[in-house]
Amino acid sequence: MKADLRAELLIVGSGAGGSVTALELASAGREVLVLEEGGRFGLEDYGCSPPLAMKKLYRRRGMMPILGPVPMAYVEGCCVGGSTEINSGFWQRTPEEFLREWQSFYGLADAGPDDLKPHFENAEKLLKVGRFTRELPKSTQVLAKGMKALGWSGEESSRVAVDCANTNSCASGCPTGAKKGMSRSLIPLAEAKGARIKANFRVKNLLLKGTRVVGVIGEQKNEDGTKAESRIEADDVFVCAGPTETPSLLRRSGIKHNVGNTLGLHPMLKVVARFPEEINADKSVLPLYQVREFAPEITLGGAFFSLGHLALLLGDNWRETRQLMSQHQYLASYLIVVKGAGKGYVRPCPLKDQGTMIWYNLSPSDLANLSRGLARLSALLLAGGAREVYPCVYGLGPIRSKAQADQWLGKMLSRRNLSLTTVHAFATCPMGERKDLCAADSFGKVHNFENLYLNDASMLPGPLGANPQATIMALARRNALHFQETKK
Repeated sequence: MKADLRAELLIVGSGAGGSVTALELASAGREVLVLEEGGRFGLEDYGCSPPLAMKKLYRRRGMMPILGPVPMAYVEGCCVGGSTEINSGFWQRTPEEFLREWQSFYGLADAGPDDLKPHFENAEKLLKVGRFTRELPKSTQVLAKGMKALGWSGEESSRVAVDCANTNSCASGCPTGAKKGMSRSLIPLAEAKGARIKANFRVKNLLLKGTRVVGVIGEQKNEDGTKAESRIEADDVFVCAGPTETPSLLRRSGIKHNVGNTLGLHPMLKVVARFPEEINADKSVLPLYQVREFAPEITLGGAFFSLGHLALLLGDNWRETRQLMSQHQYLASYLIVVKGAGKGYVRPCPLKDQGTMIWYNLSPSDLANLSRGLARLSALLLAGGAREVYPCVYGLGPIRSKAQADQWLGKMLSRRNLSLTTVHAFATCPMGERKDLCAADSFGKVHNFENLYLNDASMLPGPLGANPQATIMALARRNALHFQETKK
C-alpha cells in the first residue's frame, strides 16, 4: 500500500503527553504530525449536556468498564486534547517518595525532584497553574470546616484553571476557556511552530520492519461518516494514545514485551452528603480541597456533581434514596481515592471495532483502604456540618454519626456491593532500565526498537497517589528534550 502522507516525526495522540511532545519537537524545528482519533472542537461545543458531551469528547461515549472481581466505571477523553479537555484540572507534582521508588525498583534514571523541577515549572507557566480566585464554593467550605474541626492536614488544590468562572462544566469541556486543556494551550503553540494536527484518524496498527517502525496504518473518518484507510510513514514514532490505547495498539502490532500487563489505578468510592443549608453543588465548580492526612494511601476530596450524576450515585439504593433527588440543592458529592495496590491488564478486544478490554483485580489492601477511607470521609463530612452521608454501596444505609463512621476503620466493605469508579489509569508500559520489568527505557524508547517511543500515562512505572497530569507532562518534556539532544 502506497503511503498517503509522510512525516519526520509521527505522534499518535494529542493528550497531555502527545501535546508536550509535539510542542517541544516542533519548537526544535522538527517536522511533526499528530494523529488524533477523536474530533476537534471549539468553545462553542463545550459546556453542553452530559450525554452530548460524552458523544463528542469521550471514548466510546464514556462506556469503558473495567472488568474484574469488582468492576469499575472508567472514562477517558477521545478528542483533540484528550482527557485534559474533560478532567477537573487538578495539578499536583509527583510526590518525591514515588520518584525514589521508581528509581530504586525500576531503574528509572534522571527523574529525581531536581531533574523534573524545570519541567514542572515550564508547564505551570504555560498553563497558568494557580488557585481559585473567587469565593470558595460551599461544597469546598464544608471540607475546610471538617478538616479544621478534626485537625487534619490538607489544602486547596492548584488547577490549570486559575480564571475558573465557576460554571460546573469541567466534565463537558470548559466553555469559557479558563481551564487550559491541551486544545487551548499547548496544541495552538505547537501549530504555531509548524506542527500539523490530523483529527478523526484512528491508528489501527504500527508498520514494523525489523527493529524499526516505518509508519502506521489507520482510518480517517470523513464528515459524512464514511471511513478511508490510509498509510502514513515516518522516521520516528511516538505513541501517546493513553494508558489503555497505547498498550492496545502496541499489542495489535505484535509488540508485547512488558506491554499491557501492569495496569495501575486509583480506585475511587463516592458518597453523597446532605446538609441542613443549601449547597447548590450543581451550580458551582466541584469541591477544591483535598485532605492529605492519610496520603498517599488514601486521599479525600470532592466529586463532580450534576442531577444526572446524583441519580447514578443514588442508584445503588434507589428505593430508599430516590426522594433525595428533590432535595438536590442540599446535597454534594465527595470521594475516597486510594493508591491502588492491585494489578490489571489491557488487551485489544477482537470482538468489535478493535476495541480494548481492561481488567483489574482489587487487592485486599485496596479494599481495606476504601473501608477506612469511608470512615474518614464520613467523619470529615459530619464534622463539616453534614446531617447524613450516603455511600455508593448497595445495601448500606446512611451514616449519621461518628460512631457509625468509625466502624469502617476495622470492618471491611463487601466487594460485591461496591460501586467503584476511576479516572486515573497508568503504568501499562512502564519505563526504566530493568528490561525484565519495563517496556521502555528511562526516556520512553521502547526496548529492542530503534525509533519507537512512549510518552504518556502508560510509561509511568506505577500509581503515585496524586493526580497524574503534572507527572505525565514533566516526564514527557524531559523525554522529548532528551530525544532532541540524542537524535540531532
